Amino acid sequence: MLARVMVVIAAGSLFAQDATIRVDVQQVLVPVVVTDKKGHHVSGLKASDFQLFEDGVRQEIAAFSSDKAGSVDDMVALSKTAPASTPTGPRHTFVICIDTLHASPANAARTRQALEGLFETERPAGAQYVLIGIGRQLQVLQPATTNPLEILVKVRSAGWQNAMGGMDSAALAAQVRDVRRRVDEFCKQCGCGTGPGPRNCDSQVQALKQSVDGEAERWAAPLNGLLGQFKSVVEELAKLPTGRTLILVSDGFNLDAKREFYSVVSGYMPERGEFRLQETSSMEPWREALKVAAERNVTIYTVDSRGSGTATVGGGGSMDATTSGMGRGGSSDVLGTNRTSRGPSPVSPLQSGANTPGPLHIEESGSMKEAARATGGVYFHDGAEMLKQLRSAVADSREYYVLAYVPKNGAHDGKFRTITVETADKKLTIRAKPGYWAEAAAQ
Repeated sequence: MLARVMVVIAAGSLFAQDATIRVDVQQVLVPVVVTDKKGHHVSGLKASDFQLFEDGVRQEIAAFSSDKAGSVDDMVALSKTAPASTPTGPRHTFVICIDTLHASPANAARTRQALEGLFETERPAGAQYVLIGIGRQLQVLQPATTNPLEILVKVRSAGWQNAMGGMDSAALAAQVRDVRRRVDEFCKQCGCGTGPGPRNCDSQVQALKQSVDGEAERWAAPLNGLLGQFKSVVEELAKLPTGRTLILVSDGFNLDAKREFYSVVSGYMPERGEFRLQETSSMEPWREALKVAAERNVTIYTVDSRGSGTATVGGGGSMDATTSGMGRGGSSDVLGTNRTSRGPSPVSPLQSGANTPGPLHIEESGSMKEAARATGGVYFHDGAEMLKQLRSAVADSREYYVLAYVPKNGAHDGKFRTITVETADKKLTIRAKPGYWAEAAAQ
């Protein structure tokens, strides 16, 4: 988040009048979660225990807070020039966002069970909760409430299963199987592998591509709708004057409908350029959502609702949840971990391209990994441990530090600035957002 502090200076003008000079100071706020090797939150750290770098250049920590469950917007008051205020109402907002487009009935049931376990024991503590479904349509399943029991009642209601869908997931799986069957038949006739194949099969390749493109086109509208809904949820959450945590629960999804099908064909014919996916504008809502989240300190935790070791339907697509890792709540990728070698990053985390080695490279990282990495959250990929993972995400959002600094590089050039946070104790794990965009002055 970029907090702007107005510094007012009185000065005499040439016309013997008092003039007011306003200096717009850009202050960057960095929420930081610190855990030990067992995954326990570390308390009691001071500002002097942290070192903060922007593009490899050490920054002076202008203000520091270790308040639990504090509003990130309240941290603007960390500035010596900003008046202190007493927060009223909820200090943190938890939005649980369920992907209903890709949810299978079995995994929806697992999600329901995990949410029941979470809200059976959740106690009101200066927080509010929102339950939302995104998919064919955006569903506000439970508006903001400070009473966890209201979420529990909603999850246990008879309408929960209807809200979760399930038909789309089954239909997509059936279409992917049909594409695999057609590719098998093609390979029997024309041969597949790493070679170019018989020249007289080019017409069959084009026919296969047209068929696959037709299948993908039917999924483009609902997928684009889901991405647009996710963007809207992030933007609305970013407006709230509270701490902000979004927990996205999904069976996994691609950012382009074609990828689900192209990945099947490419497995048989990796040399065919016709089935290499090009970047499209459909990815923009997702990128814009993550950019807003990073700027406004909306921390996104992503939870794969499938069981351990499951992969995306198409396999090898942009959302492949099989990457292994260790986390406090089952398998996870703590992609927000901010213990990297210092130095300017060559690309923004939201940039992509065939030759871009950026941390959010769309061709190499899953969509849910991207969201966690961009915002300092955690990507959990073992649905069997979902309850522990949800509790872990909630706990992170209640115990964190906030560092504030004024960048030594004051240019408003719109470029991405890499943030690195370190502590003297190298055994500790630090998680923070990877950076921010220094928006142009005109913006």
